[in-house]
Amino acid sequence: MFRNSSELLLNLAEILFFMQKNLYFLLLTAIFLPMSVAAQVNFKGSVQGNTLEKSSGKPLEYVNIVLLNQADSSLVKGMLTDARGKFHFQNLAKGNYFIRANFMGYRTVRSENFKIDDAHLQINLKNLLMQTSETHLEEVQITARQNVINNSIDRKVYNVEQDLMSKSGSASDILQSVPSVSVDMEGNVSLRNSGVTILINGKASPLMDKSQSVVLQQLPANSIERIEVITNPSAKYKPDGVGGIINIILKKNTRQGFNGILSANGGNDQRYNANTSLNYNPGKFNLFGSFSVRQDDRQRLLSDTRFQTNSSNEVINFQENFIGKNRPFAQIANLGLDYNFNKQISAGLSGNYFHRKMAKDENSLKQMLLSNGTVSENYNRKRLNDEYEDQSGISAYYHQRFKKEDHELKIAMNLAHSPEVEDNRYTNFYQIPAKANTLDNTLIKQTSDENQISVEYAYPLSEDSKLEAGYAGQFNKTDMDFFGENFDAQQNRFITDLQKTNRFIYHENIHAAYISFNQSFIRFGLLGGLRAEQADIRSNLVSTGQIIPNSYFKVYPTLHLSYKLKEKQELQLNYSRRVNRPEGDDLNPFAEYRDSRNLRVGNPHLQPEMIHSAELGYQIKGNRLNITPGIFYKAKYNGMTSITRALNDSTFLTTKENLSKDQSLGLEFIASMNINNLITANLSTNTFFNQIDASNLGYSNKKSTVSWNATLSSNYSISKSSMLQVNAIYRSARLSPQGRFYPSFVLRTGYKQDILKNKASLYLTISDLLKSLRQETLLNTTGFSQHQIMENNSRVVYLGFTYHIGKKSKKKDTFQYDNGN
Repeated sequence: MFRNSSELLLNLAEILFFMQKNLYFLLLTAIFLPMSVAAQVNFKGSVQGNTLEKSSGKPLEYVNIVLLNQADSSLVKGMLTDARGKFHFQNLAKGNYFIRANFMGYRTVRSENFKIDDAHLQINLKNLLMQTSETHLEEVQITARQNVINNSIDRKVYNVEQDLMSKSGSASDILQSVPSVSVDMEGNVSLRNSGVTILINGKASPLMDKSQSVVLQQLPANSIERIEVITNPSAKYKPDGVGGIINIILKKNTRQGFNGILSANGGNDQRYNANTSLNYNPGKFNLFGSFSVRQDDRQRLLSDTRFQTNSSNEVINFQENFIGKNRPFAQIANLGLDYNFNKQISAGLSGNYFHRKMAKDENSLKQMLLSNGTVSENYNRKRLNDEYEDQSGISAYYHQRFKKEDHELKIAMNLAHSPEVEDNRYTNFYQIPAKANTLDNTLIKQTSDENQISVEYAYPLSEDSKLEAGYAGQFNKTDMDFFGENFDAQQNRFITDLQKTNRFIYHENIHAAYISFNQSFIRFGLLGGLRAEQADIRSNLVSTGQIIPNSYFKVYPTLHLSYKLKEKQELQLNYSRRVNRPEGDDLNPFAEYRDSRNLRVGNPHLQPEMIHSAELGYQIKGNRLNITPGIFYKAKYNGMTSITRALNDSTFLTTKENLSKDQSLGLEFIASMNINNLITANLSTNTFFNQIDASNLGYSNKKSTVSWNATLSSNYSISKSSMLQVNAIYRSARLSPQGRFYPSFVLRTGYKQDILKNKASLYLTISDLLKSLRQETLLNTTGFSQHQIMENNSRVVYLGFTYHIGKKSKKKDTFQYDNGN
């Protein structure tokens, strides 16, 4: 049954790809026209308008808009503005009304009175200008409350400031509360059990390409305004990532005067972190900057047991017990300036710097037992490692708004340089067989340069339609230089090991052009687009003099449809074609010798995986309860996966291969509840049916499984100045081509207390309260099996303090947890 359903969905995806223009006409004529005509029969009054920042003329998103009765100021309806600052109330009865707009840090705006009758059915208030407030925000009455999770036609928005997880930890911690997002023990992020592309303020960040998990564990959560989850991005965005895009929007305070936040946190095992974010805005320009430091402590325990049948048909048992300790120290700095030449033209320049250093002390006890129980090998391998990585980058933009509303041009440029050095010193202490200790060293130097440029143009065809087009160029180079040496006791010096010494240079140039069309009807919304990309990839194996090119041209269609069944109920259908490209490490064929029993190499012939993704969603908004169920399907071709094989009787080799086919069907359910503003709860669940076809890798049978995960976050307002939070995350067993991952569970809790008349707050958070977090995997295939259990010091206690400089907003303060990743 699933096979027929998947093939049907896949055929629909192909139709969208090959017949996009026809599809638009088909949808418009066969669906939109009859239903819109029917809707117009029952059409009543409507009012629409825009919210703009008065000083810059920029649209303001998520402004609270309430429609009030002129006679008694009673509430009629409420909503939030969209990404373009627009609002639109429909199906209004005849009467006299006015609009009130509220936004934190801005003065409340009241529209002029207007009447809806037979002669005035459609009212356009045009622009409501929002001016920054110089008064205490305690005086502003908040009429409508922003939801934790909001839906638009192409994304789900998780409002960090409405959650209780954004003060004492990092971005990595807060991502764990975002629906459909998972973060493993090593900080790797996935979306709906798939890889994901992470953007910063809508742009690819070089920080996220090479050291994604490290940066997310360092980035302060209280610097984040909201997180956007885009499972099927529009043509405007890069099509990279199987699961889609996570777009992290950072706070950028533009309120006039001098404002900022100072915070510091201290934890167990001598952990600490601190950050400050400041801005100065006298009116014409905005100068902003931030700086953060983080000292972490990570201990990792690993138990590895494997059985292998050797060439003599004898079963050999390998056992490894690993303990490692490291204390990474990282810091991030950012400084920038936005300048408004006038209401139409603005420009900005900013620079960022990231530095991380870490010293590792690791020890592994390795044993090999023959089938008769005899220990044939027993030794300790000790590793001392010093490593650091830097990244410096500069960004610039130019933004011009034309006289016509929503007619604009944006040009942006990003340049980044990232050197990294890893110095490893190994010593082997032998018990069986008895022999002298051996020493070997590896020095790894990696340098990345990433340059990006983008041009975006938007032109409104009418009040309800807009055309967008643009170009994006990405020019990357990664240079990996490996050096190895062994100590020669007879010569009493280190000798270069040519097997461990190599150099690999990876070039990636991508040119992309896109066009998209956005149309709003009475109840319908349409966003369709097409993105074309030319990718030129070159792998240079400097050590062997071999160059492997890989160039390809692909087109990526996207389509998003929405239909409002009622004022608070919406149906959404979307589709996109996506790609997941191998990175430099995936293509580098030279082995990195950290463990002589477990080697990892890249595959220079690895092809990018292609994904067809479709999703159907439904949203119901209530006064106290919001529900968002959905169903999604992915068909993946040339899927990249890790494959482990026996290289010889004692060594495993892990590399990347392309699967024949991988498909999954999923159910998503998100619910948000508010009980008298005293208790709020957010529940998100995802259930997946996953089927893997690895027949091209020698596995004849298809593998399938059902897995699920759930996140529950509950906040309790003990008083006006104190809050308690309990957060639970469960992830069931899931599938791999050669085995499975076991389930995991973690429970976290925290407490917040406002002090100093709400100018400051104290936070106490505890991660992994039950100390249940661990990662367990099983590989089981012909000739060998491997069972691994990984644990760390994930129970982390933090006591934090936050102080607000300038006028403090009355938004709900938040805090979050650290998982010791």
